[in-house]
Amino acid sequence: MKLKQLFLALVLAVIAGVNLNAQTDTTDECGKYKSLYYQYLKQKMYRDAMNFWMTAAEKCGPEGMDRRFLSNGRAGYLELWKAETDVTKKAGLRDSIYWIYEKLIVADPDGAADWKGKYATMLMSEDDKRFDKIDSLYKESVHVMKDKSEPVYIRQYFKHLITNRFNNAPADKKEEVRLYVIDEYLKLSEYCAGGAAAKRAAADEEGAKKYDEAQEFLDKYFIQIVNDCAMLTGVVDKKLTALPQDKTAKADKVKSYISLLDKKKCQSTETYGKLMDTLITLDPTAEAYFLTGKYYLENNNESKAVDYFQKAVDLEGTGANKDKYIFSLADAQYKAKRFSAAFRTAKLVEGELKGKAMIICGNAIAASANGCGETTFERKANYWLANDYYRKAAALGEDVSTGKFLDNAPDATECFNEGIANGSSHYCTCWGESTTVRY
Repeated sequence: MKLKQLFLALVLAVIAGVNLNAQTDTTDECGKYKSLYYQYLKQKMYRDAMNFWMTAAEKCGPEGMDRRFLSNGRAGYLELWKAETDVTKKAGLRDSIYWIYEKLIVADPDGAADWKGKYATMLMSEDDKRFDKIDSLYKESVHVMKDKSEPVYIRQYFKHLITNRFNNAPADKKEEVRLYVIDEYLKLSEYCAGGAAAKRAAADEEGAKKYDEAQEFLDKYFIQIVNDCAMLTGVVDKKLTALPQDKTAKADKVKSYISLLDKKKCQSTETYGKLMDTLITLDPTAEAYFLTGKYYLENNNESKAVDYFQKAVDLEGTGANKDKYIFSLADAQYKAKRFSAAFRTAKLVEGELKGKAMIICGNAIAASANGCGETTFERKANYWLANDYYRKAAALGEDVSTGKFLDNAPDATECFNEGIANGSSHYCTCWGESTTVRY
């Protein structure tokens, strides 16, 4: 007896619940063929498995096609479809898989959203032209599962929106479709962020990276329809007139627009400023004030930047971002020519930004040296102190000259005329600190 025949005989015997010589009980045809297809499926004998599966489908009728039965059928047909090389046969197998998806969506309501995502993704992979169907399947999948959507569903849905919907939109509908795609981009980006965060919280870095890669994919395709700040800010300005009424939802939407402009490097636009000011009214956190301060600093409004950074510092207190916010405040004060304030603020910075803060101290002293002191010698002596801070910066790892400003300090003749010896201490009254005479 051939191996295949022997295997079939053994399976039939097990199903009948008798020994090999017993007569097969044919009263439960549905159960028999279900068991047969499953045994062959486990052995990866897909062709035979699916022949028995089809017979089981006939014997069991619609009421016998439960989630497990249909899911197994999908698995078997997918294997046959992948292996088939004949174009006509492959198309027939593909249609069988589509039919199973349609049945699964009905038979498994709890998992329907996921099945719809799988179905739509297969339609995309097969370059199916039923765009409305793909739309419907993805909307009822991705927007139901949200941040629990498979990253591949998110990727392929957005690709569909660009390649099928936007690229094929008639001229008079192009802008309408563009706005819709941008709105979907924002939602899908939220799903990617939420999915990645959930995976990382579960210590699943590999899973999180898949969502990160999906976001990169979204960004890549998004560039195809929004390629400059003027276009993007025009869209966002329109969106600002229709924000949600709920405070939390409104703040989330504004944050998503800010993130969008960040990605397109549009922080210097007026729209960005509007978004930041809106966010502060909705969510007046230290971070919101800090980001708004950055906006004003980048747009040469140093005075406003100082005010916002000061608020960020006050709200943050001893929090994790304390030094970053204090450094930014010192930087803005220096650029606003508030040198004494910049010096005092920069001295408060600790941590990895301390070296850069020492540079601000040195620059602040040097920038105001000519207005600090009653004599020329005293004014020039400030450059020794400025150099002290550059040396501190270098000691902290900053790539700066340790001889900075010394060319402007008093020389040996000037020190001799003042009766001040090399290596002695000199007190800089404007800064309340002493420095070492050197020439």
